[in-house]
Amino acid sequence: MKIRILEPISGIYGAYSCGEEVDWPDDTDAKGLIAAGIAEPIRPTKKARTERATVTTPVETADAE
Repeated sequence: MKIRILEPISGIYGAYSCGEEVDWPDDTDAKGLIAAGIAEPIRPTKKARTERATVTTPVETADAE
């Protein structure tokens, strides 16, 4: 579960400071951190569609007479 750490913590999964975004391996622990106010869930954001420039080469259509 992806969470954002709101308070500095350390434990068996490592040490984290405020604002770090972490993929927490145990969902039950992550929900406990969220309930305690130590972390907040990160909701997936909708990806913005990117506009891409493409180069098109003109096709020669000359008639041979």
